[in-house]
Amino acid sequence: MQVWTKLFAKSPFKPLIKHADVVLQTVETLEKALRLWYEGNFEEMERVAIEVDRLEDVADRIKEEIRDSLSSKLLMAVAREDVLVYLHMQDKVADAAEDTAKWLLIKRPNGIPADIKDIILQMGTESIKAAKLVHEAIVQMDRVIESGFTEKEIEREYEIIREIESVESKIDGLDTRLMQLVFEKENELSWGDGFYILNIARTLSNISDKAKDSAERIRLMMNK
Repeated sequence: MQVWTKLFAKSPFKPLIKHADVVLQTVETLEKALRLWYEGNFEEMERVAIEVDRLEDVADRIKEEIRDSLSSKLLMAVAREDVLVYLHMQDKVADAAEDTAKWLLIKRPNGIPADIKDIILQMGTESIKAAKLVHEAIVQMDRVIESGFTEKEIEREYEIIREIESVESKIDGLDTRLMQLVFEKENELSWGDGFYILNIARTLSNISDKAKDSAERIRLMMNK
């Protein structure tokens, strides 16, 4: 706990960056698992997907250690409550990645149409991009604090937030198209395959949704 307290003394965002580093590893590992799933390399995919679960557990432990170390007596540039809310939202990004990995592990699908797999891969790529941008955003927030809230660093933060929002909007469109395809191809897909596909899509969308929530919390902290 003393380590986290020392980090908080430097900046309220140093511990959040440590947690974000593990969240980033989690989503990058999911990205590898999804690519292997797309290629049909299920044996290797399963090994990588299990690693996603392990990394999410690490992120959870770091989250709890940070929460236990964040004393109300610490004087920080932002409110303790804001830091805790943001930490919770950032952790939800890793949770959503773990949910996707679990769905990838459920079965080894055969015969899923290529255009459906293509959209799943696109959704994954974009959602993981949003999660990576959250890492960039919290690192940038630390720069904003260290710069004394200079206009240049603030504007860069807003650029990252807008990019996250743009990615999330793109994923909404892909999600809609995927649902249309699943119903268009209902005669080619079993009920189980349709359910499986839509749940992978749901969890991938959750990654970008949680990334957007995290970005919005940063925006609120910027505006206080």
